[in-house]
Amino acid sequence: MARMHTRKKGKSGSKNSFYGVDHNWVQQSPKELEEIIIQMRKDGLTGSQIGIKLRDSYGIPRVKSVMHSKMGDILSKNNLSSEVPEDLMSLINRYKKVSAHMLLNKKDLSNGRKRALIMSKMLRLVRYYKETGHLKHEWELNKVLQ
Repeated sequence: MARMHTRKKGKSGSKNSFYGVDHNWVQQSPKELEEIIIQMRKDGLTGSQIGIKLRDSYGIPRVKSVMHSKMGDILSKNNLSSEVPEDLMSLINRYKKVSAHMLLNKKDLSNGRKRALIMSKMLRLVRYYKETGHLKHEWELNKVLQ
């Protein structure tokens, strides 16, 4: 898949070789794994951080292959899902950092362009999440950026 704002092409990306294979090395039961996920979320970790910690510390390559449900479904079932999706939140934080940089360096035109590209990605994601129902239609990006 080509990157959004570049001319680069290619098919590079991670391939999942363990999909559909029984993970008999996993020592935790699905109930124990759900409790671990809930505890990590209550400790303040995001979904991707939980997945990385499960992979590195517990040897679980994918939550879906062990639990037979997605981590987002587990978190929403226990009312622990965030109001703003994680990818949108990371773009918002990136935009804030670039904007703070632009206040100090007004002549940095390349970062001004990058800030505009980040904003266009955010607007595209907000529109998608409102259409799919992940965000409320009253939700506004301007309130989060302030």
